Amino acid sequence: MAKEEQEKAITAAEAAVDGNPTNSQSHVELGMAYFHADRFDEAMSSFQRALALNPGSSTAYNGMARVYYHTGPPQAAIEAYQHAIDLDRQYVDAYYGLGILYSAKLGDYEAAIKAFQEGIDHNPKDAFLIASLGSTYARLGHFERAIAALKQSISMQPDNTFAYGWLSILYLHLGQYDEAVMSCQREIEIEDNNSARRVLGYAYECLGRYDESITQLERAIALEPEDYEARGILARVYRTSGRQADADEQYEIASRMASQDDEYGQSCFEAVSGNVERALELIEIAISKGQVQLGWIRIDPEFVFIKESQNFKDFLD
Repeated sequence: MAKEEQEKAITAAEAAVDGNPTNSQSHVELGMAYFHADRFDEAMSSFQRALALNPGSSTAYNGMARVYYHTGPPQAAIEAYQHAIDLDRQYVDAYYGLGILYSAKLGDYEAAIKAFQEGIDHNPKDAFLIASLGSTYARLGHFERAIAALKQSISMQPDNTFAYGWLSILYLHLGQYDEAVMSCQREIEIEDNNSARRVLGYAYECLGRYDESITQLERAIALEPEDYEARGILARVYRTSGRQADADEQYEIASRMASQDDEYGQSCFEAVSGNVERALELIEIAISKGQVQLGWIRIDPEFVFIKESQNFKDFLD
């Protein structure tokens, strides 16, 4: 959401609270408006006010959990998500939040699977929770289960871009590049987006289809000019195709952008550029700072270009 839109949402939510200050849900909606603008202290105050008015507000607890997800401590987020679930056993957002907290933040994949599975037990037709379960199996390295869950999710919701995106990542990781191409293409047919175009460019590069890779990577950058990972691999493909001047230009732009990101972002740039040792140095720093979990590193599409390096394999072991 653009900053201007965020401010409009906050203004509207503040007006709603002013018009009905004892309405708990209005405070929740104000809290979410603050949350989306990264105004976490104000968001938390709004959620707490909502709970003071209605102690049984599952949405207020979920909002608090989302703030704690970003600010910590993780245990407070877990407790708030669990409160939301206890109040509403069919609350999909709370199950997802709890699961992704365990998976992406804490690297506790078994706990994440338990959270997602509980959510599915109470919402058996929710394709998003099933896809989320698949994504967690992927992080855990259980690829057959991951693919089965993602395909099940798609069978229930054929326009499920989230599931197609994860399938593309898994197929790329497994070296099933033709399948990755098809999955990316299907995602793009449903909703064109930068990420799918970038991964499609990766798959074409791995297949040696450089002209098609260039086309997709250029489209990814047109959709998201700040995508330094797409620019980094585009520089590499340009160089392979004999377009040295274009390669140098893209590499310089990408390097400058990546330098503004955290160590994990920088490691991804170094990986797509083929700089294995520098990528590994930055990954170690990123892990020490809690920027990423090992389960994601194993399947991150940016590392497809260095995954055959023995040093990278040794690092994962």
